[in-house]
Amino acid sequence: MWYRFSRREDDYCIECSEDGIKFKQMRICHMCKAADEIQFGIYACSPEDSSFKATFTNMEISEYKWLAHDGQKPDEE
Repeated sequence: MWYRFSRREDDYCIECSEDGIKFKQMRICHMCKAADEIQFGIYACSPEDSSFKATFTNMEISEYKWLAHDGQKPDEE
């Protein structure tokens, strides 16, 4: 599974992919006081009372890949 975390100013997008090519949006959020550098990380957990080993590989930091889109026009007042 691939995950991608992108930032555009104070907006953040988290996506996932089964093949590393086609990504699907999981969440978009806005953080109003995240004007400078941020710290982030990843973790794995289980909803049950169990344990497992999780290994994360091939982490990279690159230019953002969250492309702008035409999207829906705003509602008119």
